[in-house]
Amino acid sequence: MAGATPDSQAEPRTVSYLTWRVTTVLVESLTIVAAVGVVAGVVVWGLTFAGSAVPTPDWIDAPFFAFAIFGNIALVGLSHLTYGRNSRPPLGHVRQLPGWVLVLLALLGLGFVIAGPIQLFTDLQGQPGYNAYTRQYYFNDHGRVTTTDRAHYLSAVATQTRGFLAFAIVFLCAMIVLGGAEVVHRRSVSVPGIHDVPAPTRPRPRWSPPVPVGSGAAVLGLVLGVVGSGHIVDRVDAYLTTPTAVTTAGTTELLTAGPWVVFTWCETHATIAAYGCPHLGPGDLVIRDATSGAALPTAPDLGTDHISPDGLPAAGQLTFSVPRTGAYTLRLTRPTPKGVFVKQSPGSIARSLAATIALTIVGIALLVGGVVLGVRRVVWRLSEAPRVVTPGPAG
Repeated sequence: MAGATPDSQAEPRTVSYLTWRVTTVLVESLTIVAAVGVVAGVVVWGLTFAGSAVPTPDWIDAPFFAFAIFGNIALVGLSHLTYGRNSRPPLGHVRQLPGWVLVLLALLGLGFVIAGPIQLFTDLQGQPGYNAYTRQYYFNDHGRVTTTDRAHYLSAVATQTRGFLAFAIVFLCAMIVLGGAEVVHRRSVSVPGIHDVPAPTRPRPRWSPPVPVGSGAAVLGLVLGVVGSGHIVDRVDAYLTTPTAVTTAGTTELLTAGPWVVFTWCETHATIAAYGCPHLGPGDLVIRDATSGAALPTAPDLGTDHISPDGLPAAGQLTFSVPRTGAYTLRLTRPTPKGVFVKQSPGSIARSLAATIALTIVGIALLVGGVVLGVRRVVWRLSEAPRVVTPGPAG
């Protein structure tokens, strides 16, 4: 035929039934999540105007932006996996999408394309930040740091969130168009249902139990993993709550028997205790039994423990052992910036969570094993399904 291109003369590409089904489910799922993401993104974008009445975390735009970028990449990858090297977006099917959807997406995309740069490049005095050590809010304009108050900081964070969300919404709108066209493209192919595929004639592999068995193992593993992980997170969060500071005026605390660590606050996260962290010697802190008055010996923390209560870094300076649970008085003999605090040894906390960690690992193993065995069974069940002839990329 005159004017025919090499692509139009190429033999139709065929893929396995399982590949077609899996990629189709993924394309449909990504498109649905993108649609939900646009709605949620517009809602969050609007909530940023509420100020402190409805506070939004400064990281709220990150999930939208990440999904928008990687989701579009995933759609391209799925298209390449299905149609081969000559794959390209089936844009000819875009016109088959509902007209109101295309108009709405076009208006949203155009509006947020304009709003994004305006928010980021004209309404910001610099990158907003907070120094937890000095408890100061600031703007960083390419190295020129200007201190500010909390109200202006929150306003700048909201503005920055709106700017990045605007770009994320634009990418999500494009993702809906591409994914929707691909869904229409795939639905034009006549493919038998899973239950219509004949049972394979070759024997079932040994390690491929029925799907309910694999699914049950995966669900049990998921439950164990979620419960175990939740318990670990709760314990770690409780451990990292900001403790009471010990100053030269002293304090009395209830300490349980076992090893403890004395921490000093640091100016920044560090891998060595001396970096940005006030040094503390054994003679700088006096610890006594509140009842008997007996002093507890302290020694340098050779393990250089590091923790971050409420995100503020701290380094271990001293260690001491409590012989019995009870009240103890702690007092600094010299002033230390920001004071010090005591926490149970991180190692002892980890040891107390050993059983929960083991249970969580078992749960993850069951989850992975159940998924692998289930997939193995499905692959065998569909191993003799007819191959699917894919339509041309342009439809």
